Amino acid sequence: MIKVLEIPVRENLVSFSGYLSAQGVKHRLSEDGLNQVLWVDSEAAATFVLLAFEKYKSGELEVQRVANSHSILLSFASGFRRYPFTLSLIVINILLLPLGMSSNQLDSNTLFARLMLLEIEQVGADFYFVPLEQTLKEEQWWRLLTPMFIHFSWLHIVFNLLWVWEIGRRVEIINGAFAMLCLVVFASISANLLQLLIGGPSFFGGMSGVVFGLLGYSMVWTRLVPERGMGVAKGIYVFMLIYLAVGFTGAIDALGFGKLANGAHLGGLLAGFVTGGLAALFYRFRLQDRLR
Repeated sequence: MIKVLEIPVRENLVSFSGYLSAQGVKHRLSEDGLNQVLWVDSEAAATFVLLAFEKYKSGELEVQRVANSHSILLSFASGFRRYPFTLSLIVINILLLPLGMSSNQLDSNTLFARLMLLEIEQVGADFYFVPLEQTLKEEQWWRLLTPMFIHFSWLHIVFNLLWVWEIGRRVEIINGAFAMLCLVVFASISANLLQLLIGGPSFFGGMSGVVFGLLGYSMVWTRLVPERGMGVAKGIYVFMLIYLAVGFTGAIDALGFGKLANGAHLGGLLAGFVTGGLAALFYRFRLQDRLR
């Protein structure tokens, strides 16, 4: 096979690939880090693709861009092959959104209550949080992780999932789904426990702790392995760190957007630092071992 194009994965090639298929050009797409590579099986096909892509980028070549259900499914399938874990997280959170949106109807037996960090116990008309020690003693270990699936508003979930998509897919492309899984689990547990320690028993949830975990992971990994950096703009790191610091002042809470889980943000960030550092050290160790 002959490599013809190598462009960033953020550029959608579904329409162009469909055009090539319609022209009878055999080709395939693969990934290399944050880039996608287009391959063909002959020099003639390579020449055709290069000329067609040049016209496609300049607007001289119009390819079909019909936003129908078929093309949407193709785009989703293509994305799922590239970053299955990231997209699975997003889909699960969207499916569980109604739980958090209806949390004003409190019941200790609901799925919402079973996903929160602390078990809720009803005594008469009152509800109480069961201490973490007792919750874990009853082997309800899933509660350490599942609060990340609870969001309380559209603004809450959109903000979080946009960052999960933007940074999570980069982590998954470069380090793989297993590394992404380990990061999410560690960041989520760390975020939940630190939030409990700082804020005490309360209703909190969402992917924001994981988002800061992804941020911390990306920062440390890019610093230690710059040749395979995540490609996240430095301005994003600065913005999110300022957001974290301002959150602890209470200024954002005063704007009426709800109470921030600042402990969860900090816990996730610290977990990301640790996980990113370990991943970078493991990568360097394996690289040196190969060179021996």
